[in-house]
Amino acid sequence: MIFRWSIWGEHVLKNIELLRYSIFSFKKQFDNNHQYIVYTDNPSFVSKHLKTGIDVRRFPLKPDSRFCVTSKATWRKWCPSPRLDIRQDELYIDSDVFLLNYPEEIDAFLSNTILKFAILDEFCGQSYQHGAMHRKANSDTPFVNAGLFIQKAGSDISEDLVKELGWWQENVKDKEQTHHDEQGALAVALTKYLVKEELFIFPKEKYMQISETSNPDIENLDGVTLFHATYSTHPAFYRFKHILDEILYEKTSQKYRNDKRS
Repeated sequence: MIFRWSIWGEHVLKNIELLRYSIFSFKKQFDNNHQYIVYTDNPSFVSKHLKTGIDVRRFPLKPDSRFCVTSKATWRKWCPSPRLDIRQDELYIDSDVFLLNYPEEIDAFLSNTILKFAILDEFCGQSYQHGAMHRKANSDTPFVNAGLFIQKAGSDISEDLVKELGWWQENVKDKEQTHHDEQGALAVALTKYLVKEELFIFPKEKYMQISETSNPDIENLDGVTLFHATYSTHPAFYRFKHILDEILYEKTSQKYRNDKRS
């Protein structure tokens, strides 16, 4: 199984701590017997701040790499390709997404022979969450959050996403671009799979968006499997960081206890 992240530009310095917590929250639940990959334009800095066992890769230097797009829209997260290895189950994860408990819904999704893709639900579906791509959305287009996206082995969103990127490049002017355009493009690309019942959307009460406008009054994370600390300042990460510390420390503490017994 592949777990992949991307981080670039000013976000490398601003969000390296979040990236580290995100990666190790997934490693806590899925162990080390998988590929953990980070794409970045600053591999030396990222490698310095992560432990061993993480494959840090530089973005392709060729300027014609399809998804290496300079924009406020986050197309670069899919660089060099939306799919790294179609033979494996592959999870793309934003650096502000954190796993608290083992995600049984992922196991259920992977064992379902009909489903191909899985993605987070939005807190409250609104057209701005599709960005400029709302012009291509229809009544079947889901309001989904691209912070976690899974492609099952044998399934590949690349062709569909390349099509939407091409439309965006031809039809969306610089001044019209928004941070949500890539998410909207993914939602448009997934529409036909939702209609065919091949898309799984995680339950929002367990896979939760938390920010100043999404679940702002939540006081604890009881019953929450994963949370996405949205907004540029990621207030939910700092608010609940102590819970992540407890989870990650427990792993270290348990290993220490097991080592002493052996």
